[in-house]
Amino acid sequence: PKAGVHVEESRQPTIAIDATKLIHDHILPKIRDDMCTFEHGFDSFFPAMGWTCGHLSDGGIPLILGFDFLPSISSDNLKAFCAAFGTTGSAPLFHMADVTPEAMGDEVIKQMLISCGDRRVEVTKSDLCNSYETLDSGNDGSDDVSLVALGNPHLSVQELEQLTTLIAYDDRPKHEYVQVIATLGRHTQELGDTQKLESFGVQLINDTCWCMLLDPPIIPSNPDAKILTNSGKYAHYGPGLTNRQVRFGSMIDCVEASKSGKVKSGGNSSVPQ
Repeated sequence: PKAGVHVEESRQPTIAIDATKLIHDHILPKIRDDMCTFEHGFDSFFPAMGWTCGHLSDGGIPLILGFDFLPSISSDNLKAFCAAFGTTGSAPLFHMADVTPEAMGDEVIKQMLISCGDRRVEVTKSDLCNSYETLDSGNDGSDDVSLVALGNPHLSVQELEQLTTLIAYDDRPKHEYVQVIATLGRHTQELGDTQKLESFGVQLINDTCWCMLLDPPIIPSNPDAKILTNSGKYAHYGPGLTNRQVRFGSMIDCVEASKSGKVKSGGNSSVPQ
């Protein structure tokens, strides 16, 4: 249909969200100074920023600045950003300067900034910290975890490989009282090597997502149980959908909790200090 964002002029940004200073001051130094540790927690930065940018976009299509200074951005990073952006932002799309296809090149970005007019907001350290705290809403002092929920949005083949690598980092088994469940497409499961994950105790579910999984035995029957996820989308919707407390962390946080039964409060390496 020739309407809405199917029409080119309706795809133009109406607000600029500038994360340049935040990334330069608080993210890039952590990458340079602590690459090994930070690399494994970096994935949670994207859903947290997606949630933040959706909140700051105020209903408009945003042009997001600063992400092009990061050394790399994967399709899984953008997938996680998009899913979280959609929970707080009512816009049908966003543009990310020199990252997304329609926002490439200085002249294009210049025109997009003109389209935004005087609507411009800067993402601060406080904004991002608030996002982490809001998504980690189940952080009430108790670190016990009953369920690790992965795959919202669905896991990719690359994420299956990353999860396998993180689990194999040491030989500790899965904690006997922690469920580890991941949703993914059946085609992805056929393409990926899931044998080691299933041997560890990861339960794989096809053809549905966490927003449809609302009851025991998938959701812990104990009303005081806590669910840990690396998904900004599920961290946003999960408490209301399940009536359970939800914690938010990186994939390595999820793997650690699956082995120890606990999530480390305030230990996410992507949170600006």
